[in-house]
Amino acid sequence: MEGTKAKLLVIDDEQIVHDSCYRILTAEGYEIDKAFTGQEALKKMEEKTYDLVISDLMMPGMSGMEALKKIKEENSDIGVIMITGYSTAETAVEAMKLGAFDYLPKPFTPDELTAVVSSALEKREVLLKTKHLESAYRDATAAISASLNLNDVLELIVKSVVNLLKVKGCSINLLDVTRKNLETRVSFGLSERYLSKGPIDSDGSMKESIEGKTLYIKDVVLDPRIQYPMEAREEGIFSILSIPLKAKEKVIGVLRVYTAETREFTRTEMDLMSRLAEQAGIALMNAKFYQVVSEDYESLKKESPSHLSDRRSS
Repeated sequence: MEGTKAKLLVIDDEQIVHDSCYRILTAEGYEIDKAFTGQEALKKMEEKTYDLVISDLMMPGMSGMEALKKIKEENSDIGVIMITGYSTAETAVEAMKLGAFDYLPKPFTPDELTAVVSSALEKREVLLKTKHLESAYRDATAAISASLNLNDVLELIVKSVVNLLKVKGCSINLLDVTRKNLETRVSFGLSERYLSKGPIDSDGSMKESIEGKTLYIKDVVLDPRIQYPMEAREEGIFSILSIPLKAKEKVIGVLRVYTAETREFTRTEMDLMSRLAEQAGIALMNAKFYQVVSEDYESLKKESPSHLSDRRSS
C-alpha cells in the first residue's frame, strides 16, 4: 500500500510520542491521527476508517491490550502495532495472539518505526487480498457446483481463474486417447487465431504437468520447451503456468494460466488454482460417469418388458 493512501491512528498518553510519530510518518506520506486513550481511539474509529493503529501498551484507564481486543472485535482487518517501554517476550506473544501485527519497544529510531509500519501495511494488504480471493473462490465454486452441464462448468472454471488472478487468459487442455496430444477443451481470454495455431504436443511445454508437476515458464520466447513461442508472444502472452488435471489420481489434462507480464504467484493463488483444477477433474469424472449411466439407462429402456410389448403389438 502506498504511504500517501494509508491512514494511521496513534494511541499513546504521551505527547512526545505523538510528536515523534507524526514527524516521522508524515514525512513518509502517511496520514496521521492521534488519540490519548483507548476510549478516545475507539470513538475516532467509529467516525473514520484506518488502515493501521499504533498503540501504547501501558496507558491509564483502558490498557493497550484491552484496546487491541476491542479494535479487533470491531474490525478484524485493521493492522495493529503495539509499542511500549516495558517490553517482555510474554507481552509480545500475548499481543500477537490477540491479532497484533508487530511489537515495537521504546525508544525506537525513525528507521525502526518506518520499517515496522511498512511491513505491517504490506502484511495487511496480503491478508486483505487473500480474504478477497477466498471469498471470490467460494462464489466461483458455488456457481460451478450449481451447474450440471460439463461445458458450463469448465467455462466457469477458466473464467474464474482469469477474474480471480487478473491474468490474461486460461485454458483447459485434455489428453487424447493416445496421450500424445492435447486438445483445448475450453478457454477464456485467448483469440481464435492463437487457439488454432496447431496441435499441442504432450512432450513439449506441458510434459512436466502431464507427469503430475506444476510448471511455471517465465518467458515464452526464451524457454525452449514452448512449442509456439512466436505465436504466444504475438498473442501478448509473456508467462505460462501449467497445473495438472487429475481424475482418480490419473492426469487427464492440464489447466493453463497465461499472463501478459512476468508474474510471481503467491502460495494462496497457487492453492486456489490447484483447487479449481481439482474441481475441473471432478467435473470431467462426473460427466463421464453420467454418460455411462445414461447409456446404460437407454440400453435398459430398449430391453424393458414394456418396450418389448410395444414392439409385439406393433
